[in-house]
Amino acid sequence: MIKAKTPQVYSGTGSAVDNYNKPKKQLENILNSGKKQSNSNWGLFDNNNQQHKMILSHLRTLQWVVPNEKWGEVPDLNRLSDFLKSDKSPVKKSLKKWAKRSFQK
Repeated sequence: MIKAKTPQVYSGTGSAVDNYNKPKKQLENILNSGKKQSNSNWGLFDNNNQQHKMILSHLRTLQWVVPNEKWGEVPDLNRLSDFLKSDKSPVKKSLKKWAKRSFQK
């Protein structure tokens, strides 16, 4: 027969939930190499720019879309922003700062 463990009373400082999430935050710091990601959205686009519209159509083709009440499905600009900030992106700039040559990559 397996002996049941006796419950332990939490005796740490702060919140038990904070202590539980602390390793997760440390892991995120390790994965990001200590770099803090900017909170700005790099996926914002100019609706009048034809090249930006082409990027949006590619997002739909890749099925990088999110549901929207008014428009049905719209391109996932947060996912695009995360991609542009990642090491996999050919151009490490926000979409609005891209030069015409950047779209060829």
